[in-house]
Amino acid sequence: MKHIFALALSAALLALTACSDSDDAKPEAEAPAVAPAQQAPAQQSTAPAGQQLSPAQQQALDEAKDMPKQGTVLELLHASGYTYMKVDVGSDKPLWIAVTMMRAQPNDTVQWGDAAVMHNYTSKSLHRTFDTILFASSASIVN
Repeated sequence: MKHIFALALSAALLALTACSDSDDAKPEAEAPAVAPAQQAPAQQSTAPAGQQLSPAQQQALDEAKDMPKQGTVLELLHASGYTYMKVDVGSDKPLWIAVTMMRAQPNDTVQWGDAAVMHNYTSKSLHRTFDTILFASSASIVN
């Protein structure tokens, strides 16, 4: 079970860093700084053995744990090997998720695995900034 979780976490981290191979790469200087005070004092790393997460990476993973993992696709965009989906998760505000390229259509119900949250993420290939977006390790259609 630990190996599966480590693999899923690695995939989520890969999704976050894979953008550096595309034109969506964000220079390190633009990444939001995370104050140590925002971290929980007794927090344990969920990184695979031998791999240390930065405080910002850990916060991105922790924040996503409390977010929905399923919803109905409202809108899709494809760019740089990723599918960006605006998903209705039953709250007053839809959620954007990004996963490796997949086939989906509006009104499909999708579910996703472990994810990491990014705020004010700018996709250069889409020429848009997402206030909040989840980069998920995997997604699938459930209907």
